[in-house]
Amino acid sequence: MTEIGAAVVGTGFIGVVHVEALRRLGVQVHGVVGSSRERAASRARDAGLPPAYESFQAMLDDPRVDVVHITSPNHLHHEHATAALGAGKHVVCEKPLAMTSAQSAELLEVAARSGRVHAVNFNLRFYATNQHV
Repeated sequence: MTEIGAAVVGTGFIGVVHVEALRRLGVQVHGVVGSSRERAASRARDAGLPPAYESFQAMLDDPRVDVVHITSPNHLHHEHATAALGAGKHVVCEKPLAMTSAQSAELLEVAARSGRVHAVNFNLRFYATNQHV
């Protein structure tokens, strides 16, 4: 079986949740990128991860990273997902996928052209009320 390498963008509460979920699945988390180098370094240390990436671009350039989990602030999802797909990475993005339907449609096109998987976490779809709607 091929080992999957991941990185997480965003070091807030949900970023840490993604790190722990990936670990439970046996996925190697190679690092995190945060809103500041200091915050990312602190979160990486607390989580027992390798040192945080120096930059978003450094994470994209890491050949060990197959999939990028995007947990950054909502207004950055489109930018981060587009860049990750462009770098040949698979993407798992927290909701919302993007800020507008036009940005979402663009991401679908970028993902199709890249041949990579682009998924959005939308756990609310499993709630009975939402399924009814």
